Amino acid sequence: MKFYRPPGKIFILMTVIFSLCFSKIAIADEKPVQIPNAGIKSLPVKPPDAKPPLNTLPSGKLNRNTLGCVLPLSGQYADWGNKARDAILLATKAVDEKNNPLWKVIFEDSRGLPEDTRTAMAQLANAENVMAIIAVTGGAEAMDAAREADKWKVPLILITPKEGVTSTGEYVFQNFLTPRQQIKALAKYALDDLNCAIFSVLYPQDDYGEEMAKIFREEVIRLGGKVGKAIPYDRNQTDFKEEISKLTGVKVSAPQRKGTNQEENKDTVSVDFEALFIPDSYSRAKLIASQLDFYNVKDFNLLGTSLWHSPNLLKNDAQYLEGAIFVDSFFAHSSYLETSNFVEVYYKKYKREPENIEALAYDTAAIITGTLDNKEIKTREQFAAALNKVENYNGSTGNFYFDSNRVAQKTAFILRVENGQLEQVK
Repeated sequence: MKFYRPPGKIFILMTVIFSLCFSKIAIADEKPVQIPNAGIKSLPVKPPDAKPPLNTLPSGKLNRNTLGCVLPLSGQYADWGNKARDAILLATKAVDEKNNPLWKVIFEDSRGLPEDTRTAMAQLANAENVMAIIAVTGGAEAMDAAREADKWKVPLILITPKEGVTSTGEYVFQNFLTPRQQIKALAKYALDDLNCAIFSVLYPQDDYGEEMAKIFREEVIRLGGKVGKAIPYDRNQTDFKEEISKLTGVKVSAPQRKGTNQEENKDTVSVDFEALFIPDSYSRAKLIASQLDFYNVKDFNLLGTSLWHSPNLLKNDAQYLEGAIFVDSFFAHSSYLETSNFVEVYYKKYKREPENIEALAYDTAAIITGTLDNKEIKTREQFAAALNKVENYNGSTGNFYFDSNRVAQKTAFILRVENGQLEQVK
């Protein structure tokens, strides 16, 4: 089904992306890659009478060329953690320890749990005396990592969708295309390139769907556009006839086809919006799009978030997403030179194509080591100050810099389904 804008209208809009927000973290469908155990430090099980670490700054010498990493190397999100580990080792050239790499990387397993995240942060900040820490977290443990970084005064770059996490202290940074950044990027594209002004939203009644629908409305209004209808649905439902009827304002029914030419006998259901936003998984988006097509609801742009970006997006019934637009923080087939260079070296080493998590981890490690190439930086405080001064860093995920809140302001990849394939349009 081709979604398009009816000609002759004046519009405006906004859109979204990402990846992996709140409880709906998109996990790759492949099995976790087997990673050698060398270099991974398992967290010891604390005895019942173990005392918490004292709240004192490390007394040992700072290991300037040592990078700490808190990753979910086991547990539910181990696939993500192990992929991030691969990328960090590649960025620091520590993949093969026999080459005596300049950078030492210490990995702690958070298991994706708040308590283990706190223990790992304290271990790296104190016992290991690392210069900086990279942490891959979901929303639940992100604040725990941030609070530990502030407590021990160790620079931390979080790879997490959690909004507001850097407010805990001046040592906490975030490298992620946040939900609001996604929406802003999609909105700007819709305004400048799709000429949309009136939107509707179909969203699941869960934390992710409700939050993205809220941000979408705020950004559209800020840009001068209008969200006419925002219709929720149960996250487990599969029949959207009722929601589509509310969306169109008429009770939809299966089209009556007479004769042999079905296309000529279809009556298109007109709509009063120019774009429909669906902040849900790629599979749910395809299901809804197929039902919109079945009821002949056409002539609008279809917009989605980074949750759509899956290897399975274009498998089975992809025709219903033809022309759809969504945003993400990384696209392996991008024409950007830094992106293609990263994909090439990553594939050469690991024999697989990198995804968002690898690209974000690679850029995060690279910006740390690149900043520390300045030998005048000798303390954690000096390093944090230097990160704040980075401007227009060119990475595999595009250009970015840290704003006054230490949140990376990133280039978004605007993607479109075209002829059954994904292409980058901006």
